Amino acid sequence: MSGLVRRHNGAALAAAVMVAFALAASCRTMPAKPATSASAPAGTAASAPVAARQQAVVMPPALDPGALAPEPRLGVGILPEVARVSLGADSGVVVHALDAERRPSGRRVALPRATFLPTLPSTEAPAPVHRFLVQVGRFAAEQGARAVASRVQETVHLVPKVEPAPDKATWTVRVGDLSQREDAQALAGRLSRAGLPGAFVVEEQIAAGRGRLRLLETGEEFVGAAIVPAVMGDTLWADATPYRGYFEVLPADGPTVTVVNVVNLEDYLRGVVPNELSPSAFPEIEALKAQAVAARTYALRNKGEYLFKGYDLCATAACQVYRGRSTEHPLTDQAVAETRGLVANFRGASINALYTSTCGGHTEDGENVFEGDKVEPYLRGVVCAPERTAWAAIKTTSTPKSFGDEEGLSRDAALLVALGVLEPKMYNPAALAGTATDAELSAWTQRLVVALHRKGCPSGVDGALGRRGNFFRYLVGSLCWQERAERLLSPGDPEYLLRLEDQADLGSEGERTAAALLIEEGVLSPFPDNTLRPSAALKRAHAVRLLARAAEKGGAPGFVAAEFHGAASGLLTVVEGGSEAERAYPLDTAVRLFRDLEGVRAGASELSLAVGDQVRYVIDDGKVVFLEGQQSRKGVSADRDSRYYRWEVRMTPAEVGKAIVRYGSVATVKDLVPRRVGVSGRVVELAVLGGRDREEVVLKGLKVRWGLGLRENLFVIDRETDAKGAVERFVFTGKGWGHGVGLCQVGAFGMARAGSAFEDILKHYYTGITLQTAY
Repeated sequence: MSGLVRRHNGAALAAAVMVAFALAASCRTMPAKPATSASAPAGTAASAPVAARQQAVVMPPALDPGALAPEPRLGVGILPEVARVSLGADSGVVVHALDAERRPSGRRVALPRATFLPTLPSTEAPAPVHRFLVQVGRFAAEQGARAVASRVQETVHLVPKVEPAPDKATWTVRVGDLSQREDAQALAGRLSRAGLPGAFVVEEQIAAGRGRLRLLETGEEFVGAAIVPAVMGDTLWADATPYRGYFEVLPADGPTVTVVNVVNLEDYLRGVVPNELSPSAFPEIEALKAQAVAARTYALRNKGEYLFKGYDLCATAACQVYRGRSTEHPLTDQAVAETRGLVANFRGASINALYTSTCGGHTEDGENVFEGDKVEPYLRGVVCAPERTAWAAIKTTSTPKSFGDEEGLSRDAALLVALGVLEPKMYNPAALAGTATDAELSAWTQRLVVALHRKGCPSGVDGALGRRGNFFRYLVGSLCWQERAERLLSPGDPEYLLRLEDQADLGSEGERTAAALLIEEGVLSPFPDNTLRPSAALKRAHAVRLLARAAEKGGAPGFVAAEFHGAASGLLTVVEGGSEAERAYPLDTAVRLFRDLEGVRAGASELSLAVGDQVRYVIDDGKVVFLEGQQSRKGVSADRDSRYYRWEVRMTPAEVGKAIVRYGSVATVKDLVPRRVGVSGRVVELAVLGGRDREEVVLKGLKVRWGLGLRENLFVIDRETDAKGAVERFVFTGKGWGHGVGLCQVGAFGMARAGSAFEDILKHYYTGITLQTAY
């Protein structure tokens, strides 16, 4: 997915349909040698040097609109203004010459691959180009002209042009697009011999402007060219990237060439959606369907925006990121197929379906971001959060117990009781007070081995388990972690991990190794004074902590991780890892509930969960007796899973001054003052104050973000000052990535994960729209 700015136009350019052509629906193999160019008619000597070397073979098929790119189709500028391009297909390609109006002239050649360069060096101005055509006749009615044109096409396998004559009262039929007069004369003679007398050569001059193309493999020049695979169904390649449809190669400024991928709109979307919302990172089909509809609507609304460059849409984030077949994915293919033809409309017209990567919990009104643009009623700022129906509250009759200063001990004790390691009576602050006995430690450890479904190993420790150092060895030995210590601890690890104030108190090498392993595995941590106190007596509370961490590290099968899908009628509904099917388990009325707030665990009498939240639980006697919900400190926003949900940037006044120079300058940046904020809290007008009286640069809309080089307009500013109160650094703490208008892509994923359908997602982010089938 891309977080760059979508290009926004307040009044879209009038869409114009590009002339596009496709390969006929026939299958033929690649000839052994290049086919004869149509510029050298049969029975004549070709004047082009390479044409003389070509031998006559079966003529490649003529272009047939719709065979490779059925309607609706569009042209995508995949390689705009490049110095050189190489195009190919597995079976080779057929190059079709296009005239100045991008219509097929009939000239074509089959090659293993086609490499195009501009004809003029960059220092030269384009020169006028002379082309030669054969005029077959002039007719009083268009119907008669087209009848003769059909006969011409059957005779010489070239597509004639039927056009009004300069007098506007008659119609002419002309055929060919030839660089040499001799070739045109030969074609006229061929037509006469076929029963179409009176044909004569017409010379045309193409106005100076863009240059022409040179086909490196043959040396021929073209006004433009269409490239199709020699065998229907083969994949086309442009500079090692595969594409559907076919290519048009056009002269461009510089001089350079531009490659346009002419493709069916639905096939285009297959190359867009996975790049705008990754199916691997965000695998929710309803979110991907929402993205597909938004991308389809955007394409139809903005089609033709780049016609001045020779194509409909660009292939970058300035339009929509398109990478052809190279990134197609089954899940996004499904999303495109299941929404085929569906678009978002407002008052009967397709909307400008803008979307943003991460909106930071709230989208913004369009006119606040896109300064000076027409207000679009459907681009209104909305909260980015799952529907409240996706939330569930689970209550328990148990009361969270206080375990004093032992953070998380309540949760650790409850987990071990649920797993059968501790007796139920031990879930009590009073019961866990004092020093653990050897019998307790032995029994708890052996029950932990059972809970982990391990066979267990002899510990090699006899008695005195209440001494902390001895218990470290006993726990490692009983869990069969001795081999782990021997093979996974690097030679220097124990020395590094045991840099303790009391490391000399570790009584033996085995004790040192066990302590180092437990620290490395996250089971054991030093006290705040950087000691392990191996000679001290082991308290019950500390033993519980060690055993609970060992249970998690060892992966107790009874401690199950899953995705929360709902809670109703006393049932917990989840989807467990590796499965797509929901499972429901009865909740014990006295279930122990805990919040895991990014590693800080706390007991609760009520637990609020949203569909998609991660939970862990233990089942005993068929009921859930322990339930822990993993919750985020980022709150409830549907886009909180984005790595760009929160960010921070620090800039000196000099760096700010340098960054904004494209919009204005001040001698010295003294301060930054938000003058206006939008409905989402975004800074939509910012004043950069200078040192002189009334010296300032005002940034509005997207210029705030672009001027400062920030990911979003949603930020607050803190200032670090020196002893005199002058600003040393501005600290921008912000949320989101993108322009913040329209569909929030990661938010769509969050809503889908919480159970929202794609229709609801689209109608949430685009106010007042309807969904309709466009074709």
